[in-house]
Amino acid sequence: MWKISHIYLWFCTLLCCTALYSCGTPSTVEVSPPPLAQPSKPIQRLQTEIEAILSDPLLASSNIGIKVVSLGTREVFYEKDAKKLYHPASTMKLITAATALVKLGPNHRFHTSLYVDYLEDGQIVGNIYLKGGGDPVFNSNDLEKMVEKLAEMNLKDLQGDIVVDETYFDAVRWGKGWMWDDGPIGGYFSHLSALTINRNGVRVRISPGTEVSDPVSVHLDPPTQYMQIINEAITVETSEKVRAKMKRKSEPVDENVLMIDGAMTTGQTEMNRRVDVLDPALYCGTLLREMLARRGVALQGKVRYGEVPEEATEIVTHVSPPLSRILWEMNKPSDNLIAELLLKTLGAELKGSPGTGQKGLQVINEFLIEIGMDSEDYAIADGSGASRYNLVTASLLTDLLIYMFRDFTVMPEYLASLPVGGVDGTLAWRMRGMSAEGVLRAKTGTLRGVTTLAGYTTTADGEIVVFSILVSNYIGSANPRRFLQDRIGDILTRFSRHDSYGELEDGEKED
Repeated sequence: MWKISHIYLWFCTLLCCTALYSCGTPSTVEVSPPPLAQPSKPIQRLQTEIEAILSDPLLASSNIGIKVVSLGTREVFYEKDAKKLYHPASTMKLITAATALVKLGPNHRFHTSLYVDYLEDGQIVGNIYLKGGGDPVFNSNDLEKMVEKLAEMNLKDLQGDIVVDETYFDAVRWGKGWMWDDGPIGGYFSHLSALTINRNGVRVRISPGTEVSDPVSVHLDPPTQYMQIINEAITVETSEKVRAKMKRKSEPVDENVLMIDGAMTTGQTEMNRRVDVLDPALYCGTLLREMLARRGVALQGKVRYGEVPEEATEIVTHVSPPLSRILWEMNKPSDNLIAELLLKTLGAELKGSPGTGQKGLQVINEFLIEIGMDSEDYAIADGSGASRYNLVTASLLTDLLIYMFRDFTVMPEYLASLPVGGVDGTLAWRMRGMSAEGVLRAKTGTLRGVTTLAGYTTTADGEIVVFSILVSNYIGSANPRRFLQDRIGDILTRFSRHDSYGELEDGEKED
């Protein structure tokens, strides 16, 4: 009986549904989507101001990707081609810095260690080993302190070699996609090594002689025989229009030899140039040898590549500043070498030594996927942004900046590393006299025909705004395009949800 009653009920329900359907009642009801909310009048005015800047003739031939988002509400204030791909240039460092902070931690430190084969009655026997751990800010002063520790021993003439160990990384010297004619003078494309010192370069100071026909004076900082000088430049009278020129000897192959020719006039201001060195680890080992020689310790052997034996005795280890401080030194001046060494460090620490660029890119890709980024929004080739193989969208950069601001464990260090408008780093001379001065924090980026800016600012109401502005495909100087970016940053900093007459937005109430 129970089964029959349920069958009867089911049959009646079916009849009712059939009757309703036969009367023309639709089986589904279409609901129109709600109309999109119109932006408030202040935001409309903000958009108009941004559009006016983007319509400047300077940008007529350019491609522009831009996105501006309220960090608190995620409201998009403005966007234009935000899902198209652009070269990030050095705003790529925002991605590298974020990955390093999250995966390595703000307190991660790098180690550079000095070993010997063994000690006999306090005397060093065999080789001295110098092993690099990827420290991007290791310098001559740090090495000098290590040598002081070594000098506390009973040092006499050393029979062995100085062996430099850079096996924490691979031996690939440049990032993927770097241009063959980038460098070697200027310090923007230093060679990569796990044993790095003085940013893998020397500073060359050239000044005129005291008398006409005197050779010019050339000094290296630090003083070293690793970089050799061929000086054919002379001093001439002030009435002559000449200049000294410097280039690296490159035939038959590149060498650590600088050739200086031309002339300087009497009383001319000193020239100061930075020059990258080849084989940075050998450069570091040579500086070690020269420091020992200045202490009267002669080395009978040579400086060469090798590995530290397991049975070697550790003498002293230099520990770097924390990663948080190193990121400050990377992002403020936009240091490519630091970014590339961090990329390889990510590979070594999370994928195993030797660290490689490819392993580091795997870590970055995994991080971006973990935090919800769309793999269609980027293609990454290096850690610094020097490669034109890098492609990102404005949306990716703003989403990353929002994520990092909301991660309190790394947010203070991340923000502190960014240049401040009109104050320091690559923004030191930009936005001066604007409302953005001293407020806006952002990373810059420049390649030929590319200028980018991405970061944070605070509006007149105290609302935090995240933005990215990617400009590419132009001819000529980046400076006038940068000024347009700065004007957008200034507009965002001056923006208020109240209009210029102090009226409230619709729906707001006075306190």
